[in-house]
Amino acid sequence: MAIRKIAIMTAWNVDSGVFIHAEPIVKEWIKMGYDVKVFTFIREDFHGRVIFGEDEPYVTRCFGTSGKTNFLDPRPLLTEDYDVLVIEDLKMLPMKNLAKIFPMIRKKTKAIVHVFHENTILGEKPPQPPEFYAFTWDAVVYFEKKQEWYTRKLFGDLAHYIPFPCFPIRKGDKEKARAELGLPIDKKIVLVFAKGGYKPYLPRLPNNKLKDVYFLILTTTPLGWKYPQVHIRPEPPLSNEKLDQFAFAADAIILHKIHTPPYPVAVTSSATYQLLGTLRPLLAPRISEFFEPFQDVILKYSDRDELAELLVDALTMGEKTKKVLKNAESFVMGHSPEKIARMYIELFEKIV
Repeated sequence: MAIRKIAIMTAWNVDSGVFIHAEPIVKEWIKMGYDVKVFTFIREDFHGRVIFGEDEPYVTRCFGTSGKTNFLDPRPLLTEDYDVLVIEDLKMLPMKNLAKIFPMIRKKTKAIVHVFHENTILGEKPPQPPEFYAFTWDAVVYFEKKQEWYTRKLFGDLAHYIPFPCFPIRKGDKEKARAELGLPIDKKIVLVFAKGGYKPYLPRLPNNKLKDVYFLILTTTPLGWKYPQVHIRPEPPLSNEKLDQFAFAADAIILHKIHTPPYPVAVTSSATYQLLGTLRPLLAPRISEFFEPFQDVILKYSDRDELAELLVDALTMGEKTKKVLKNAESFVMGHSPEKIARMYIELFEKIV
């Protein structure tokens, strides 16, 4: 095996979509027997809103964000031993300082791979400064098909498609989760996820078909309004385990996030990749580009009336819901951490 040691620069143990991408892959590499090191943001300047818990022994915090401190401690990158270095979401890293030691990194490692998070290269001005494009990579990975045209335009044959990983299928006890969260045991609960860029969105209420439903809005800050059947629950940023607990307590989950710029962009909902494995019906707006990758695996609504109809179907386990849940399970298996991690290993071995 040519590859035994892997290092990755990425967000870690934070409420960030980059972490949602990196965590299942890294943990699968470790399960596969690889020696993995994670280089990540310092606690004073990181990508996200909160750091969760204690770091694992393989984690080193040695740099800040490009937009704030631009700090980089080069010693871990130059002294630790690794065969491959994966650099994820370069725009958030201290690029100028990283460029200064990049030739030394290249001499000591067999391959350097960039996981490309850019959602466009269009617009009135370039999204990133020129130095963003100055690095020389052995491979560039994009994870959404909508990134393909400009990734290949920039990097040619160095560009490789490896899908975004799903969190694995997992099951939780609904009654236990509700009891621990102080939620009613005997009601249908719809979780309205309204944290980060997700907004609260509700059907027209009252509605006779939804009259006994408990709508739980999970938000970061209190909302100064009232609505029938709605319970607003401010919570600090949630760890993956805590979000799972809320998902297991719910009968359905609304993920409302709209993004419709004048030109196509490659955005995606990392929360969907995270929550699909809980096998709860997910409902999201049809027009939003965040949910384009999820065809036939979630329920999509155009307005409040269609949302209400789909909620009735989800809460009664109707035919539409049965179909999307079956498709969702296949989607999660197709994007499993094991498969995605293996695709990266195959790429590493190919370029080495």
